[in-house]
Amino acid sequence: MPAQRFARWISALPDAITAAFFLSLWVAPTLWGPTALRTALLMMLVEFVLLHASAMLGSMVLSNGDGTRRKGWHALLGFGLLYLVFIAAWAWQFRAWWPLLAFGWLLLGKLWLVFQPAPDMRQRQRMQSEWAIGVMAYLAGTFATVLLPVPRLGLEASIVAQAELPGSGLWVSKPHTVVAFGAFYFAVLAITRARGTVLKHAGTPSRG
Repeated sequence: MPAQRFARWISALPDAITAAFFLSLWVAPTLWGPTALRTALLMMLVEFVLLHASAMLGSMVLSNGDGTRRKGWHALLGFGLLYLVFIAAWAWQFRAWWPLLAFGWLLLGKLWLVFQPAPDMRQRQRMQSEWAIGVMAYLAGTFATVLLPVPRLGLEASIVAQAELPGSGLWVSKPHTVVAFGAFYFAVLAITRARGTVLKHAGTPSRG
């Protein structure tokens, strides 16, 4: 139905915009300024936290028999405050307040769960499917960017040096890998959400 297709496109929009940001940063990083690389790195860390948060949020929403928006918002706010502690620690490490904006933007991509009507079996399957797709895409992107050669494209060493990334590790020494990872990951989320992809066995009760 056109209305359902439009709703899927709207729900995919935040992920599509985020994927476009990562792709443009990879190809033409000077468009965003020296701090954009820090933003990209932090967004992937935040997304890792939100994968856990969205799983718990989805379980709480599904456990509400009446599926009311009020209960969904209570769950969202509760977990949002809990995970905000982790984001605040990263904000302190990066010595900036914009990590909180990154958290809010990525959380926006999860808000569609709260606006759904009472979850029947099909909606339950779709919510659990999207979480599973996110986990698989995150793991696949992590291993691919570690094991496969990833081109720098526009992220030359001189541009990376301007970002002054804190910490250590692969994402800090080779930040083009996390940028490529973000472009892949959020593109997968946007495409599968826009298409309404549902994993076959997601949400199906196990048979003992």
